[in-house]
Amino acid sequence: MCAYIFTKPKIMNQKSTESYKKLFIDNEITLRQLQVLQILKDEIGMGTNRMIARKLGWDINRVTGRVKELRTKGLVEYAGDFIDKETNRTVNLWKVSL
Repeated sequence: MCAYIFTKPKIMNQKSTESYKKLFIDNEITLRQLQVLQILKDEIGMGTNRMIARKLGWDINRVTGRVKELRTKGLVEYAGDFIDKETNRTVNLWKVSL
């Protein structure tokens, strides 16, 4: 297994933004879940819990729960393995499944 090489993420279109906001407004997802979705979609395309945490300025423990909740809702899915150079472990890579 090797580390992924990231390309510049796709810019989120207006329709996607409106869809996420509607999920939040309709109480389908929480504000924290919305923030995780927006980081994955807008900024990094796919990422590990640690990458998401760094982008949001959160502790990793705050992210892992949100990712699990989003996976349960079918909004985030497994995107492969990633070798975390900081821990020298293979970790999960996540992406938005919409």
